[in-house]
Formats: sequence, structure tokens, C-alpha cells
Amino acid sequence: MNRQTLTKVLMTTSFIVCMTMQSDAQQINASHLFGNHSYCGHVIDLISQHGVNNTFNRGSTFHSSPFGHVVIPDCEIGDLQIVEVHQHEHLDSACGPTFAVVIQNQSTRSVCGFHVTAVAVFGHICPTSPNATVKTDKIEAGESLEVLVTLPIEALAMGNRNGQVIGFQRLVVAIDSFDELMESDEANNLKAFDAASIPVVSVSVTTTVETESVSTIQSGSVQNAQPSAVNAIPQSEASQIDSVQNGQNELPHSEPDVDSLRSAIKMLDTNNATSDVAAANGI
Repeated sequence: MNRQTLTKVLMTTSFIVCMTMQSDAQQINASHLFGNHSYCGHVIDLISQHGVNNTFNRGSTFHSSPFGHVVIPDCEIGDLQIVEVHQHEHLDSACGPTFAVVIQNQSTRSVCGFHVTAVAVFGHICPTSPNATVKTDKIEAGESLEVLVTLPIEALAMGNRNGQVIGFQRLVVAIDSFDELMESDEANNLKAFDAASIPVVSVSVTTTVETESVSTIQSGSVQNAQPSAVNAIPQSEASQIDSVQNGQNELPHSEPDVDSLRSAIKMLDTNNATSDVAAANGI
């Protein structure tokens, strides 16, 4: 075998070995690297514009129309406001904390389809901070609505203090978090709370017990089906039993009947006569 042929054999063998040693990489996607987080950049944008725990009443505003710019009164614009935020008692260890956000509609019209976002903050807020967003159905004019928002479980383990896992330090709540509504006060849509200052409310679980309807049985049908013990006893014995139950030691004695005595005496005489005749005949 010449050198050229040997070189071709070695190259072919090396290629076969490389092909057999090749292995596929693990199938991963971007969610495995970045996590399945819902980003809260829209809340960060609102904080950059209005801050937190602020109020700003814009008053009347201009609005363009086919007839030029017109002034819209403040009462026609309306406003959504955060009234109260409290935390439900944490009962399920597999879920994050649940917060109830009470919102009031200070307008003359019903508002539909706005979003409420809660963000758990440890240190400083970032786009990947644990957050949750819910969409409301409808809130009538002048009414209040309670919206429940449950944070991811990652909110309970955001830091480490001397080997102890600690959760979020602050909670940021934003209503109309995507800034879809025109309001007279946009700044009061953002509130920040210390986690320790949020009151915890225990939720009582009420169980509804369904009662079955019970048909009533008339007393007459019971007496016809099963006579009572008093009716089964003769009248004379029943009167005696009643007297004993009432505390009377002696039974009442009825007066003898004259006709019954006469018939008894006649029967005795007849029996005696019959026995005498039988004795005389030697029977």
C-alpha cells in the first residue's frame, strides 16, 4: 500500500470516528435562559413619569375636534383611585401572596377593561421583578371594586440574609397600568407600600349546606297505620292504668250489677241440680 492510499484510509477512518462521537446539544429555548417572567417595564415607565404616592390634578384639558380645540371639564374626564390595599392570609405554600386592591371610580361613567399590576420589589425595581397583571371587567360610576392580584412564588425568595431566605421588601401597585385611559389625575394610579405595613386579612371559607325537604306526615295517617297502646287496651283496664300512673295505690272498685248477680246465682243453682241428679243415678 502506497503512501497516498494510506492517507486516504486514515482520513476516512478519522471522519467516521468524528461522526460517531458527535452528539446533539440539549434542546433549550430562550425561556429556559431568561425564565418565564412577565416584564414590568410599563410600570417603570409610569413611575418615571409620575413617581409613586403622588397626586396631580390636571383640571380642565383641551381636546381636538372637527370644530377646533374644545375644553373638556374635569367632571367629564373622571378618575380612578386606589383606596386600599391589603394582603390575604397566605394559606397555600405553592402559590405567591395574594393582594386585594380596592379601586374607586370617581367619574360619571362606567369603566371597562383596564389593567391592574402588582410588582414585588427587593432593593430596586427592575423589568424582571416578580409581577402579576389582571384585567378588570367593569366598574360602575361612583362604585368601588376589589381586584385580587396573586404574585409569583418567586416574590417570597428574593434575597438572602445570613443564610435565611427573605422575600420582597416593597409592593408597587399600578391601576390602568398600561395608561390606556384619560384621567384627571394620573399620578394617583401608583402606590408603593412597605411589605411589613400591609395589613393581612384572614379569609373565611363559607360552606353552603343544602337542606333536603322533609314531607310532614299527618297524625291521622299514623293512628290508622299503627294504633296506639292506649287504644289497644280495654277501657276498664285503661282507667285502672291511668289511676296507677296518677299516683293512686288502690284500684277503683265498680259497684256490682244486680242483673249479673241474679244470672250468676241462677247458673249456680242449675249446676247444683244437675250434680244432684247425676249423683242419684250413680253417675
